Amino acid sequence: MKGALLAAVVGWPLVSSLAGQQPADPFAARLATIVPAADELAFRAVPWRTELRAAALEADAADKPVLLWAMNGHPLGQT
Repeated sequence: MKGALLAAVVGWPLVSSLAGQQPADPFAARLATIVPAADELAFRAVPWRTELRAAALEADAADKPVLLWAMNGHPLGQT
């Protein structure tokens, strides 16, 4: 009982100081933290190819390298 009372007394100033800092729309604030920024979506501008042979021919014609990404397993890491 004493531990719970102590935690309530010690934690009260922290809770009361944070209460005034709540955003008007908490959902919008949380959404803004998880939506990727424009610089985090730069990989979408790369013209990715799914066929190695076509990519190799195109890269050879443009004198550019080819990045081959290969992995074993589920793309989300679920096994």
